[in-house]
Amino acid sequence: MKHHIYPAIIAFTLFFPPLLSAQVIPDAPGDSPRSAFIAEARKYLGVPYRSGGSTLRGMDCSGLVFRAAIDGPGLSIPRTVQTLSDRAKHVPDASREPGDLLFFNTTGRISHVGIYLGNNRFIHAASDGPNTGVIISELSESYWNRTYRFAGSILDTEPGTSWPRPEDSGTTAANTEPPAPPFSGTIGVRLNTTAGILWDFIPGEYPIRGGEAFAEVSWVKNMSVYPGLGAGFAWDRRTGSVSFPLIASLAMPSGFRFFIGTQYHVRADSDLDRELQFPGIIGGSWTSKPAVLLGQNLHFYQSAEYSWFPGETFGLGFRFNTGITLSFDF
Repeated sequence: MKHHIYPAIIAFTLFFPPLLSAQVIPDAPGDSPRSAFIAEARKYLGVPYRSGGSTLRGMDCSGLVFRAAIDGPGLSIPRTVQTLSDRAKHVPDASREPGDLLFFNTTGRISHVGIYLGNNRFIHAASDGPNTGVIISELSESYWNRTYRFAGSILDTEPGTSWPRPEDSGTTAANTEPPAPPFSGTIGVRLNTTAGILWDFIPGEYPIRGGEAFAEVSWVKNMSVYPGLGAGFAWDRRTGSVSFPLIASLAMPSGFRFFIGTQYHVRADSDLDRELQFPGIIGGSWTSKPAVLLGQNLHFYQSAEYSWFPGETFGLGFRFNTGITLSFDF
């Protein structure tokens, strides 16, 4: 009888522990929605930044999250940063896990999102900084530490949950990414060179009144507003002036810019006061998103400005400048 028991004991010893362990060991991390979400996001490392993009040709930050959620855990989620931040379940920083979303205020509102990887690291599509496109960054980096606001989860939802996309509710997927060109330098300085035509609408006068060219250096790294200094050359037929403008400016990532400064007049009509004064020139401008030509970022430039001469009418000094800006990053 004992001889019949030994084979049964041996079989129980060999096969029962694996069967028992199969019941109590949880699913492998690679099978979890969070791991699938992160794995899909990592597939896009190195993809260039592209506003509104969600493909291998280019991605913005919410496009990366949107694509990784669909292809990984199979979630249909909102496409914009703002809608994601509104609908995500807020998670305390001490409780955040890999796969949670990190939200940042980079433009005066929640405008950037990344996917938390753990160990203070996150993957995202960056539109500015020394590295752009889909990259991995550290929350301890000064810019991200300063602009970080909160963490949220889109994965801890009931099975089968599908959030409607913004277009399903009659709205469009508004782009919340800044349209400024991705910064590709290392120091943090952007040089803009602009050349344009000066013109106005004075009745009975030929509209083209001269030309202007200037160069401006701005600090853009880790900044939400870009301070700059510039100098140039202007010829204005309406006032008979040849001058060298010197300006200080503040520019927004959206392309809008305010500038103020003085002008050194080499010559002007005899009845105009050529003395240096402040402000001698003041105005606002807008620069379009870049178009890449021969590897260079070209922008359409438009300003409305006032070139000041004491005692003269507003109509004489008010003018427009329409031209092209070429930008270089260092």
